[in-house]
Amino acid sequence: MKALISTKQSLNSLKYLSLIPLFLVACKKEPAVKESQPPTEIGVDKSVDTLTAILKTEKEANQNIVTVDASKMPIRLNLEIKNPDDQIILKLENFGQPKLKAYLKTETPMNIRFSQIRMPDNTFDGPFGPAIEYETKQKGEYWLIFAKNNMADGEPVGKFFVKIE
Repeated sequence: MKALISTKQSLNSLKYLSLIPLFLVACKKEPAVKESQPPTEIGVDKSVDTLTAILKTEKEANQNIVTVDASKMPIRLNLEIKNPDDQIILKLENFGQPKLKAYLKTETPMNIRFSQIRMPDNTFDGPFGPAIEYETKQKGEYWLIFAKNNMADGEPVGKFFVKIE
């Protein structure tokens, strides 16, 4: 009886020992290397050619604020909203053109729009859709506020492209 038990134990031990090389081979796989940019706190893609127009970026509660120099138009930015309740405020400093034209394009279907525009005299207008063409009556700092449309369905999280002319 002892011989039968020790034979079973040695067979079980051999089974487990034969699994060790499989684990070693499986653990030796190197992870696939992806070329990507380090994430930024508010999701501004640094590869855009007009990055020099960005003066600063800030985060306050659920608002991600990107300040750009509007005198260096056109401005093209890749932005990202990471949380459903977040907003992006794009501050356009030194804006002096008679008309503000802007549009956004999403990588995937996304619930995002130009929610409001703030004028230099602290008045607001909106809401708008994925494009805006606005007559500007004064020079100064304009804000474009991007947020989800509460009257529509869809995920408000993801990457999108903005062009301002």
